[in-house]
Amino acid sequence: MMVEMIGFAVMFLLTLHGCSAGPVPTTEAPQQTPFQALMNARTIAARVYERASDAYDTFIQEEFGGDSGYCVEDITWDELFSVRIPTLEWRNLGDEERLQRLRRDLQLFELFLDEVLLDEQDKEGHTDTANKVEEATNHLDTLMAAIAVANDVLGFTAPTDVTEIMSTSLRDPGTESARAIRDCVVLRDFKTLVERGHRDFTLLSRRYS
Repeated sequence: MMVEMIGFAVMFLLTLHGCSAGPVPTTEAPQQTPFQALMNARTIAARVYERASDAYDTFIQEEFGGDSGYCVEDITWDELFSVRIPTLEWRNLGDEERLQRLRRDLQLFELFLDEVLLDEQDKEGHTDTANKVEEATNHLDTLMAAIAVANDVLGFTAPTDVTEIMSTSLRDPGTESARAIRDCVVLRDFKTLVERGHRDFTLLSRRYS
């Protein structure tokens, strides 16, 4: 009986005075500063470069027996010609244009890396290369996200050419040897581009520190 009376009294008081919940804690992380966003992108770019280098070196070993002469700088692939911008021309671009260009070129390489991965998965004895290409691709997704964050906190214009790039139709090499050269150039130039991006993030982080 006493317990019931106490329970009734509690309910009465809650009804009389009302019951309000405390503030709901927020879990939203504070926005990064430009310096933080650029340093994060720089760190991720370093990881991608390591994976890209491993993938390239393993490909050279498995495809050409370690002879990198089959993939010297003079050997190019027409569909990747647009990303081979001279260093001086690259440095003369503005910060926003350079970041947008890096993002666009990396998206193009994402398409080519998917093709390289399929090729390596189909080749007997190329398991190591396939695994390393897949690792590089996975880390590239993280880098693309970091670039998007940096682009946003720097107040740059949101990119609009994503659909155009992702709908690009790649030309299928006519022979196995041509396919091997294409894949080698993709891995080589991808590694070079990521290294350039890492250097850019270093310079930009100093500018926005």
